Amino acid sequence: MAVRITDTCISCGACIDECPVEAIVDDSDNPTDAEIYYVYEDKCVECVGHHASPACMVACPTEGCIILVR
Repeated sequence: MAVRITDTCISCGACIDECPVEAIVDDSDNPTDAEIYYVYEDKCVECVGHHASPACMVACPTEGCIILVR
């Protein structure tokens, strides 16, 4: 399980700063070449053991930008 960043991302960087496991990279490091931030699903822990909710989702100013993938 992980979170995913959608194309509504405004590249503000709030999620990168909050990720405790450094699973999020900016658009210049996105392996899909999309111009949005990217979450490495194999690294994302949904902040279990770190926070009550995924920290990136809490920090993101764009509603619906970061979604849970199950």
